[in-house]
Amino acid sequence: MNSKLGGNKESKHILCEALIELKSFQDLLKSSQSKYFGNLLAKIIGSDTIPFFLVTKKGVHLSQVDPSGYLETKYFRIESIDSENCRITITLLRPLDVEGNYTKSNYDVVRLEKTSARKVIDLSTIGAIQPLDTELLRRKIIIEPKW
Repeated sequence: MNSKLGGNKESKHILCEALIELKSFQDLLKSSQSKYFGNLLAKIIGSDTIPFFLVTKKGVHLSQVDPSGYLETKYFRIESIDSENCRITITLLRPLDVEGNYTKSNYDVVRLEKTSARKVIDLSTIGAIQPLDTELLRRKIIIEPKW
């Protein structure tokens, strides 16, 4: 039984390390300054965010609702990590469809937008992290007239 407890502790530790690495890459995008080219890396990537899913130990994507109750999302941005307690603060990302409307369907997501809604997540219920393509944050939604 102790080995199971140790395994849970080890998986939380690995998740914390993986999220610390993800946060460091995200910080690199945001803060990489060049004397002549400014924030070139963020300009090349087109974003200062690496979006991701959190997968619960039951194998489903974690879903969070913002305080207003309007936005429910499975898409997140990491803001900070409390490595001692294995907790993270995340920003909820709003999923948008091809017309620029909020969507709950993963199949319809074309773009993600940052929101001001933040949540603290205890990693004891999380089994995996799934980083997503940063392209989701920089896609332009272009609606052409029908006529």
